Amino acid sequence: MLNKPTLIYVYDPLCGWCFGFHPVMEKLALRFKDKLSINVVPGGLAIGDNAQTIGEGYSYIAGALKQVEKATGVEFGENFKLLAEEGSYLYDSMPSCKAQNIVNKLAPELALNFAGKLQHALFVDGKNLNQKEAFIELLKDTDVSPDAFSDLYENSEITTKTTELFDWCRRVDAAAFPTLLLEINGEIGVMSKGYRPYDTIESHLHHLVNNIEKMSS
Repeated sequence: MLNKPTLIYVYDPLCGWCFGFHPVMEKLALRFKDKLSINVVPGGLAIGDNAQTIGEGYSYIAGALKQVEKATGVEFGENFKLLAEEGSYLYDSMPSCKAQNIVNKLAPELALNFAGKLQHALFVDGKNLNQKEAFIELLKDTDVSPDAFSDLYENSEITTKTTELFDWCRRVDAAAFPTLLLEINGEIGVMSKGYRPYDTIESHLHHLVNNIEKMSS
């Protein structure tokens, strides 16, 4: 008998296209809640030498916002647009990806919701996602203990784990964001890369899930 498949959502909190894709993921999670497990994996957009200020390495962002808005229907907030234009904000994925992995560990049921909170904090509110306090603030209405979060955040093991996941994403061909992977009985394959509208992915997943159910019956 086949186990319930897992849809793996590889994203980065600093990825504007992922911000546009989050509403699609929320709808998919609701649509397939009885058919699929969902894992959220932060993939590392701006790490190592790529962790730079917007002005140094990501100046294209300001000009790309309208394209993302038109394609996805989301709206970037004025505070983020000001950050993008001013250019001194440090684009470093490690802090927010660490935060995502901590929530994945402490409260996996909140993983997708927290991904959305991270993206809203940056892309709408223009919050600084390089500070631990920002993540604790985002978790204030949840059951995640601030002390438990802080302890893990300061532990070098979470940095190691996050880096290992970055490497894993590249090994499974999920280095572009967003990417959806489907895991079936331990076998992982790429289902889609880049932004896709809900109807396209829903149709694809619907047929895949039906075929999996036929195989297991």
